[in-house]
Amino acid sequence: MRKLLVATALVLTAFGASASNFRGADQVYIPIAGHAGGASGLFISDVYLANLTPDTVTVSAIYQPFNVPTNPNDLNSIGQNIASTIELAPFERKEIKDFFPNGLGVQSGFGLVILNGCKKGTDCGPATQDEYGYSPNFRAISAESRIYSTPNPPPANPPTTGQLFSGIPWYHFVSENQAPIGLDKVFLTGVTHTGTQGAGTFRTNFGFINASQYSTTTIVATLYKGGTATANKIAENQISLTPLENRQINFPGLFPTAPLGDNYFVIVEQRNSAAIPDAPASCQPKGCPAFLTYGSVLDNQTGDATTLEAQYMSELSPAALEAIYGSGAGKAIVRRSVRH
Repeated sequence: MRKLLVATALVLTAFGASASNFRGADQVYIPIAGHAGGASGLFISDVYLANLTPDTVTVSAIYQPFNVPTNPNDLNSIGQNIASTIELAPFERKEIKDFFPNGLGVQSGFGLVILNGCKKGTDCGPATQDEYGYSPNFRAISAESRIYSTPNPPPANPPTTGQLFSGIPWYHFVSENQAPIGLDKVFLTGVTHTGTQGAGTFRTNFGFINASQYSTTTIVATLYKGGTATANKIAENQISLTPLENRQINFPGLFPTAPLGDNYFVIVEQRNSAAIPDAPASCQPKGCPAFLTYGSVLDNQTGDATTLEAQYMSELSPAALEAIYGSGAGKAIVRRSVRH
């Protein structure tokens, strides 16, 4: 269920699980985007927005910089609300090059972007929302983004090296509240860290996002060596996050005692979430906990990057398949096309 949330005039957090190709929602998170200098040059994000409805939609954005703790005692400090908005005509697809200055109106920055879709000329704020945070004026959008590096300053027609970050709808989040049904943890596979420079070596970075505006939380990341069982535990670390705080940590920063190597995977879960003082009653006592995580593996010679997406520890249940693809007759209309 979606819980009541307020930020700008739109809702901010929730949790749940669904098939990963369902990207449309009134609220979509881009885990990492920016326009900022880095070790590999200038990082830029291009964003591709889609209006999935027959109505004209106003898209507003909330931007929360990397590695900036928020003040849990003051909701006004949580999220930097960007004044500029983006209008999408019915079913329009729009490409926004260099999204930070040209979409957000932010000349330089790096962090989390939350996009919200609302029917143009209507109010999507708390006054129109029910107890679960739903407003009839919400409208579905989707977002894809490519973050890439280019030489700084960029020459004419510069080469780029980049990676995809798909917008994540609010109902794809992970939450400790889902422990009874086994959806409280995810894993990242393909983790490789064989060095930080030189040909033939790779490094891994990890991103952790508190997706809740109303809770502080602890994220637990546990590193395992691939094998026949999770008994091959190598290291564990905990990250405390304030509301909407998002952090990127490299492999040695997260697991300082772990040896260089490959064939690693990381299990990520959430613990000890607590509602902040200003959280609404509907988010008590844990503050509507939710989190996102991702990994990025980079080739140290070329800077080429690969996104590691989080995966649940289980498959979709028959009830979930019925809910998504159901025929209304108690049996899902989706069938295996290959038998085994």
